[in-house]
Amino acid sequence: MVRLGFALLALVSLSACAATRPAEDSRDLVVLVHGMGRTPLSMVPMDIGLRRAGYRVLNVGYDSGAPSVEAIAEGVGAEVEAALAEHPAPRVHFVGHSLGTVVIRWLLVHDPPPAAGRAVLLAPPNRGSHEADRWAGLVRWTFPPITELRTTGGTAVDLGTPPGVELAVIAADRDGKVLVEETCLEGAAHAVVPSAHTFVMMRPRVIGMVRVFLGGGPLPGASDAACADVLG
Repeated sequence: MVRLGFALLALVSLSACAATRPAEDSRDLVVLVHGMGRTPLSMVPMDIGLRRAGYRVLNVGYDSGAPSVEAIAEGVGAEVEAALAEHPAPRVHFVGHSLGTVVIRWLLVHDPPPAAGRAVLLAPPNRGSHEADRWAGLVRWTFPPITELRTTGGTAVDLGTPPGVELAVIAADRDGKVLVEETCLEGAAHAVVPSAHTFVMMRPRVIGMVRVFLGGGPLPGASDAACADVLG
C-alpha cells in the first residue's frame, strides 16, 4: 500500500508538471505588424494566407499615436514573448508594412526573439521617406513616429540592417508615399511589384511571394536593378 501511495503521488506530480509546461507546437510563428494609422485588419489577408500555408500567426496591433518607434517595438516584443511563453516555436518570422517594417527592424536590432528566422518588409521606408519629410511637421502631434521616418536623422535611416536575419524587401511601383529607391536596404533581397502603398500587403501575388520566402526559398522576382545606384 505504501508503494502504491508513492506511485500515485509521483503520477500526480508528473501530471501537474505537464499541465504547467508550455504547449509544444512544431510550426514556425509569423508576426505581422501593420502600418501607420492602420489596424491588424489591414493584415488579415496576409494572416489568412500564411495560416493556410501552415504557420502560426500573431497579428499585432499598436497605437500609431505612441511616442516613438521604440515604444511600439517594445510593445510588439512583449506580445511576441508572451506568445512564445505559451507556445514555443522553432523559428519566429516577421512581416511588416510601412511603419511596421521600422518597428520590426528596431526589434531585430535591439531585442530579437530567440530563433529569429526571416523577415519581409513591405513598402518599407528603409532610407526614410520624402513624404515623411513633407508632412512630419504637420502630423507629428497625431502620429509622433512619423518624425523618425524622415530621410535624414531618423530611426528608419539610422537602424541599418539587422544582423543575423535574412531579409526581403517588396516595394510598390506606384507607392506614392515611399519611393522605390527609399526601400533599398543593404543585404536584403529586393523585388518591385505593381501596387500602391496602401494595399500592397493585400495583393495575392505579394502574399505568395512572402510564403515562398518564409518557406526558405529565394524571393520571387528579386533583382538588384532598382537599388544598384542607391547602394552602389
